[in-house]
Parts: sequence; structure tokens; C-alpha cells
Amino acid sequence: MIEIGSSPRAPWGGFQAEMPDLIAALGRPDFPRRLFQVARKFTDCHSVTSFAFGTARSPRLLFAENVGDVPVSRQIADEYIAHYWRFDPANGLTPDTMRAGSCRAMLIGADEIAHPSYRQHCYRAIKLVNRMTIMRRAGDSVIRVNFYRGRGNRAFDHGVDAIAAAGDALIALIARHDAWAAKADGGEDFEYLERLRYLCPSMPRRQLEVCALIVRGFFSEAIALKLGISLNTVLTFRRRAYARLRISSQNELMRLVLS
Repeated sequence: MIEIGSSPRAPWGGFQAEMPDLIAALGRPDFPRRLFQVARKFTDCHSVTSFAFGTARSPRLLFAENVGDVPVSRQIADEYIAHYWRFDPANGLTPDTMRAGSCRAMLIGADEIAHPSYRQHCYRAIKLVNRMTIMRRAGDSVIRVNFYRGRGNRAFDHGVDAIAAAGDALIALIARHDAWAAKADGGEDFEYLERLRYLCPSMPRRQLEVCALIVRGFFSEAIALKLGISLNTVLTFRRRAYARLRISSQNELMRLVLS
């Protein structure tokens, strides 16, 4: 594991020119995909994930994007939250050990992951060899964004320095996007999402959104149209969310959220 430091001395280079487009996409569903496309220009990364970490609780998934149409990174992110986040080498930097507003960046190779199941399921099974993680403390949480490489056995090329140097701005954008996206459909949705996050901090963003829309009275078909996902995906997210909440029906969900 190589810690790059709090202020990597590298020029923004072409990355700075991408910032206006990222800012324009804040709060929109295409922001994560746009950020991923920008990151690939500089790092040739296979996937990007972002999480919000608190103290001694499982992280919350902000987004996950990868090459191709199959949402592999989101599936792996769910596995990570459910089983493996406690074994992440980056956990040494927590809200308690990072100064407010400080930003750190580190490179982590798959071979450095000590936990065998974590290493196998989240790296080797999908042929990921290393990752770059940028972390920034915001209040009582730490936001992380991870850039994964999936080919070769080398560390990231020098292009990743531009991402590291822009870490403060990049994570500020991610935090702002998360806040705006939660409020995009109005205060009622935002209140439901916050209540669900309180009930289950580890629940991934899409599962939260599905549950919030269920509480608002949307049928599964309408949720699929609103979120731009398939009906089967909606049903899968609902089943997983209910399992996390230890409930089995819409009525139970309503009682939890509205009580």
C-alpha cells in the first residue's frame, strides 16, 4: 500500500478542463457515469465506486460504475458492504484520525488484501489487480472514491496523479451530487431516504430509492420507469432491501418509515 499524501504534487493537467461538465451534471442520474468516463481518460480504470464511511458502522454506497452494461461494480459493492468492508486496508484513515477537510490518496494492490475471501470475491474473481483510493473527511464521515484497474500487474500510470491532485474538488463534487440527488424529487423523497438511511446505514443507494418510491405509493413498473432500470432489477432491489430491514411486505415498510 502506497500512501500518496494529503497534497499530491501533480498538475491537474487535462482533468481541470473536465470540471465544468462534471459540475453541470451534479444531481443528475448521469453524473456517476460522466465521472467514470472522465476517470478512464486519466487512469484507464475498469470501475469506480464511492462510499460514505462513518465511525464503526458499515458504509453507504454513493455510486458504482464499470466498463460494459452489466452492473458488476454495484454487485461487488453490495458484497463489500455486506461482508468485507471491515477488512479494507484503507480503514486506518477514519473520521477520528483525519483532520476535517483533509484529503488523502493511496494505492492498494490486490495482493495486499489480507482477507482471502475479500481478495478473491472483490478482486481476483473479476480480474482487478489494484486500486487508487481518495479519501476526504466531511463532518463526522469520510467519503472515499475508488478507481480500480483490471489489467496488467503494474500500479497506475502517471495520469492518476491528476486525479489525486484534484481529490479535494472531486470529493466535494461527489458529496454535493449525493445531496442534490437526494433532494431532486422533493422534500418528501429526501425525508424518506434519510429515514431509511437511519434505519439501515449500509443499504445501497438504489435500494434506498426503490424503498422511498414504494412508500410514496409507486408500483414496481412505475419505479422501473422512474429510475431507468428493469422491472426485474426493481424486484431484486426490493427483495434485498426488505432482507436488510428484516421485513417482508410493503405494509411493514410503511410502518417503519412513517412511524
